[in-house]
Amino acid sequence: MPGHFARPDRMSCIPTFGMVLPNLTIDTILDPAHPDRLQLHSWNGRKVATVPAFSHMGHTYTPASIATGLAQAIRFPRTSKPFGSAQKLTSSMRNFLTHYAHVLPNAAALLVAFALASWFTDCIPVTPVLYLLGPENETRLVLRLLGCLCRRSVLLGDINVPAIATLPKGLNPTFLIGERNLPGPVRRVLLASSSRYFRIVRGNGQFDNYGAKAFSVDRDPVNKTGMRISLSPALDQPPPLSDAEEEDAAHDFHAKLLRYHMLNYTRVCSAQVDTYNFAPAMRDEVRAWLAPICDCPDLLQSVRGSLLHQSQQLEDDRFSNNLCLAAEAALFFCHKAETDHFLVGDLAQKVTDLLKGRHEDRVVTAKKAGLLLRELGIRGKRITAGYRIPLTDALRQQIHGIARDYQVLSVQDGVARCRHCHGKAR
Repeated sequence: MPGHFARPDRMSCIPTFGMVLPNLTIDTILDPAHPDRLQLHSWNGRKVATVPAFSHMGHTYTPASIATGLAQAIRFPRTSKPFGSAQKLTSSMRNFLTHYAHVLPNAAALLVAFALASWFTDCIPVTPVLYLLGPENETRLVLRLLGCLCRRSVLLGDINVPAIATLPKGLNPTFLIGERNLPGPVRRVLLASSSRYFRIVRGNGQFDNYGAKAFSVDRDPVNKTGMRISLSPALDQPPPLSDAEEEDAAHDFHAKLLRYHMLNYTRVCSAQVDTYNFAPAMRDEVRAWLAPICDCPDLLQSVRGSLLHQSQQLEDDRFSNNLCLAAEAALFFCHKAETDHFLVGDLAQKVTDLLKGRHEDRVVTAKKAGLLLRELGIRGKRITAGYRIPLTDALRQQIHGIARDYQVLSVQDGVARCRHCHGKAR
């Protein structure tokens, strides 16, 4: 055993919401005698123990405080308990969702995957983000159901930036947000915290709101990150979810999912997820959704299919993306016979032609084309007719690299049209 349970030594106390040590996983659960306090709950691979403090290598670890601020609204487990098999657990989660919300099978699979991922946000690169589209009654009901499944969940009808600032470090809650008209600063702070490696700093303080997030929305958000689930109005009224039933379900699922987290933490951390067929921008997100699905091949296949569908949509959108089009047009001039330069105005016309061929009714001006080239790192020289881009050997190589990075259509056929076409994406 790497440590022992002990009374806290005030000189070396380190507050924590959980940690993983060799052969020992420690998490936090509610103290039944004090609903505003936590206890440490450990699993050593054979049995569990619940203690007020834990000593290891000269340090005494104690439960972090939830006495003030938004942390008081977080739902914590009361214990952990066996869940049978992973398939049995996820099937019961799916049945719970479909019983009370009548969601379609693919949507239920995504909701289960989101809930599982929320328990592993401390070991995956980005947190899962979920958008629930549809009537407000239906989306709010699904958020309530997710509150029974997700780790350290908090249901929010409204929230502001000062409230987010009260969250203690390392809590990693799951935000389930029913307000559809969040202020811009709040939405930005929430979405900016989706990566485990980047901090949010305002003034002299940091925000610690890293965790899974689900939003009720009335239209498809502009932001391309996150999965979408469309909920239709229920034709027949689902059975009502009483407060007592909600509390019992949360207690049961949280206890089982806490044990699932303790058993599978190391496995999820080291999971090798095949993301080759996904858009590069989605690969971290794909790992976040798929790595926590253990020993459930049917669920994994369903969620992977939904992610692939969104990846394809993202790829389709990319072909009308201005930067991608500018890279494709620049590559066209590299391959145009007896061409040693092009004008920015010529590139603007080529981009407009590409858009027209893809049924996009947009016109790109020379000024806009110049800004796009500059953003791609391609600069020209001012002449009487505008800006001239000399196609030097170095610039041709640079444009080919950019085109491969953006995977423009004309490089996907594998045809080598010049000696620079044999290179690799940068």
